[in-house]
Amino acid sequence: MSVKALTPLVGSLLFFSAVLVPSYANDFRHIADPLNLNNSLYAGFDGDVFKLGGSFATSHQKFSANTNLGGDKWNLGYLYSAEQVNVRASVQHAKTGSPHGKASYYQFQLGLMTEHQGWFSTQVFTEIAVNHLAVKAYTDSTAANVNMTVLKPLTEHWYSEFYAQGNMGIDGVERYEAKSWLALGYQINPQWSWVVRYQYDWEKLERFEGEDTQWVFAVRSQF
Repeated sequence: MSVKALTPLVGSLLFFSAVLVPSYANDFRHIADPLNLNNSLYAGFDGDVFKLGGSFATSHQKFSANTNLGGDKWNLGYLYSAEQVNVRASVQHAKTGSPHGKASYYQFQLGLMTEHQGWFSTQVFTEIAVNHLAVKAYTDSTAANVNMTVLKPLTEHWYSEFYAQGNMGIDGVERYEAKSWLALGYQINPQWSWVVRYQYDWEKLERFEGEDTQWVFAVRSQF
């Protein structure tokens, strides 16, 4: 990633840090909480693709990774969570459509997350970020990203998740993305849970436009 590409990324993050009031990540959190600082393991099916993942955490940081069985799609994540700030960063590799067919890409994202306590024990997490997309032999694009996660415990064991995300290009490249999912999970005990979700994805990159829906099933463990 070039210095020229990093300039709008860093500048936007500094602006976001000035306007957001970050929250404190508690030590004891739900297994599906995005600010959960616990070691974890993940295995599941993303559509018909088997995925594996996990994370290693310290008192204020978490390093995570996941990949599909073929290894052509992976994600590396980092979380720093302290009393005054929640910073998330990620690097994702996969394939996306272009006028030349499927093309390999890398996406770098950096953002700040805040947490809000809603009614009836509902937790709402909002993140404002910037990301840079580099599609091999096609184009580069920097976009603003806004995403929200709503976590709602339904009973002692059952819980639901709603996620929505939007990307919009900010460097002159026509790029729009939207992603959302609705999930139902069952926490067997504080260490184990399973979740099933229905996911929708839509993207537009210049002359290419595509959408996809799929079911996801996963088993989670934290320790």
